[in-house]
Amino acid sequence: MTITCSHRPTAPWLAAPLLACLSAICWAAPEIPTTPLPGPGLPPAIQQSLQAADIPASSVSMLVLPIDGGPARLSQGADTARTMASVMKLFTTGVALQTLGPAFTWRTQVALGGRLRANGVLEGPLLMRGDGDPSLVIERVALMMTRLRAAGLRDIHGDWLLDRSAFAALPPHDASAFDNQPLKPQNAGPDALLVGHQALTLRLRPDVANPGWARVSMEPEMRAVRLEAKIPLDDKAACGDWRESMTLQLRPDPPPGSGWTFTLKGRYPSACGERDWPLHWPGGEEQDHTERVLDMAWRRAGGLLQGQVQPSGPWPPETPAWFTWESPPLATVVRDINKFSNNVMARQLFLTLGRDAAPTELSPLGPATLDAARTRVTQHVVQATTDTTTGTSPCGSGVLLMDNGSGLSRTEQASAACVGRWLQALWASPAMPDLLASLPMAGVDGTARKMASVAGRAHLKTGSLDGVASVAGVALGDSGRRYVVVGVVNDPKADATRPALRALIEWAVHDQ
Repeated sequence: MTITCSHRPTAPWLAAPLLACLSAICWAAPEIPTTPLPGPGLPPAIQQSLQAADIPASSVSMLVLPIDGGPARLSQGADTARTMASVMKLFTTGVALQTLGPAFTWRTQVALGGRLRANGVLEGPLLMRGDGDPSLVIERVALMMTRLRAAGLRDIHGDWLLDRSAFAALPPHDASAFDNQPLKPQNAGPDALLVGHQALTLRLRPDVANPGWARVSMEPEMRAVRLEAKIPLDDKAACGDWRESMTLQLRPDPPPGSGWTFTLKGRYPSACGERDWPLHWPGGEEQDHTERVLDMAWRRAGGLLQGQVQPSGPWPPETPAWFTWESPPLATVVRDINKFSNNVMARQLFLTLGRDAAPTELSPLGPATLDAARTRVTQHVVQATTDTTTGTSPCGSGVLLMDNGSGLSRTEQASAACVGRWLQALWASPAMPDLLASLPMAGVDGTARKMASVAGRAHLKTGSLDGVASVAGVALGDSGRRYVVVGVVNDPKADATRPALRALIEWAVHDQ
């Protein structure tokens, strides 16, 4: 198999039985007006931006609500269910914080399949059981290997067996299914032993030691994966979209199963300085990214392995863990998901919400299913947003539909009223500080860093897909009052409506 790609833009890049609804969020929320404001319904600046983009009102939903209740300042198409893109992460991360708690952690466990001798030789296989940890980035994997060596393990006289049973009930993942671009990092699938988000990065920079040429490196190092790249510098070209002039091929080395070779060709503009090209590992049907990275990381830590890292190896019943690697707390992981809109991490978290039974040392959480995750999140949100007076929720009656929990989906949907009421419920709950801290701050960081006109005045989750532009969060008005703000456009020209969404945030902030 040979995979060839030219440039395609890339985006920056939990579970107990269903808990009862927290009493703090089961409150009588204010009714959201379903009729537009008098006149055209939208402030002039927003109208002008939408008109300039040639966007009809039927494609737009906007809502501005006082965070602590009261009549809506603005409501336009708020009850219409729409594709929300990454704004859907607010449901996944919010439910996780409320049900699992901000201190929840994932545990990757290691067991010995034989006697460990005093000289560090393991007479048998090493077992590793994945827990769906979204945070096993390469730096943490390297530290894990160092800790295994410090615990007395040096030489494994057997195979390294990976237990992925936590996600074994999931259907096969097709990285091409969403947009036919399998090399985009966001298209990586879930894995109980997800290492480095199944990604690799090509890093290019002018080579000081070899003038006129670019130096190309690959991270992380992977067993039996080679990089061939002899790239001349182009001193005349502007940086621009530098990947347009480059081609990338991945081909298997003979004999089959022996390894892979990346070949990069083209010219690199010296004006670009150092740049990264992140990719989803496209290693054929095996998708053996984790196996190759673990093998290399163990050897880099000074360990020896007489056998091979095997993709599957069931954990024998009643086998105690010899070593446990714990993830950062959920509150930290949620920040990474929302600040940088990480789809792969969001999927891992969503699936953790689809696991059953309380974990013990010998019995971890049960296997995840998408149906269980969808049901848990939807039921929790509907219960949390139900008006105790009327018994209705803006998220009920099929308005809120969950798919994979990340928003990278054409079937996930919600209405602006549903998102707005959910944010009000989160604000009134103990999860509020951690959820708010996870959202990008306008004009400061994450995916909202370009909103300089309202810098520091709003915490926002943005979303973007072909035909979808969205934003939702909490804004601080000039009056000192806080508002829930939701804006979404579903239209082929949605990408041109970012100025209108920015005008919505500005209008909410300038409330005097």
